[in-house]
Parts: sequence; C-alpha cells; structure tokens
Amino acid sequence: MQQKQFVTPDPQDLVNALGVEPEVTGETQMTLMFVDTTGEDLTFSYNAVGRSVSVHWNAKSGYPTLKIFREGATLLRIQKSDGSTALFVEFATQDTAGLLELQIFPNVSVTETSLLS
Repeated sequence: MQQKQFVTPDPQDLVNALGVEPEVTGETQMTLMFVDTTGEDLTFSYNAVGRSVSVHWNAKSGYPTLKIFREGATLLRIQKSDGSTALFVEFATQDTAGLLELQIFPNVSVTETSLLS
C-alpha cells in the first residue's frame, strides 16, 4: 500500500533542532539554508504537497559537490543521538523504498539507500 502523504515536522521543531528557519521558496516548498550554522554551502528543500526533497551541497569553490532530488517522500524527521543531529527522509514508491540521511551536526554527511520493494 502506497502512502499518499508526506509528513513533515513543525517548522519550529526544525528551528529548535537545527538553528535554521525554513523559508518559503515556492508555492508549497520550504528551504533550509545551512551556510551560517555549518559553514558549508548546504541547502535542503522539501515540498510536502509534491512529496519531494532536494539536497544541494557545493564545494568551497562554489562548484556542486552533491545534488540529489527525490520524489515519493513519506516522512521527514529530525533525529538527535550521541552528539549528532540529522534529518531523515523516508521514501516509498510503487517500486522502491529508501532512506536519505542528511547529518548536519557535528559535521555534514549524506547517506542514501534505495531498494526495490
């Protein structure tokens, strides 16, 4: 059974956990810019209506280091443990299920898993 809704945290919870306020960057898109809190040119956007997320991480030179766009998002959650803080995005489509982990603190890292369902 495919979930039709993308559940996201309250914007204030994102501010409290990450020190960044989501900005409205489209009709239904919210964007978190982490350059001031991490020193990295990192942007995370999510669209609850479109059930999509994107991650853009640029090198100090300004050139893209990583660009990810995923659809089929079902859950965005904040996870704090052992001194680290991360955003987890769960995905489910007709054919795949996956998880995207975007660690923000203490340092930025990205892990993505996508499996056939």
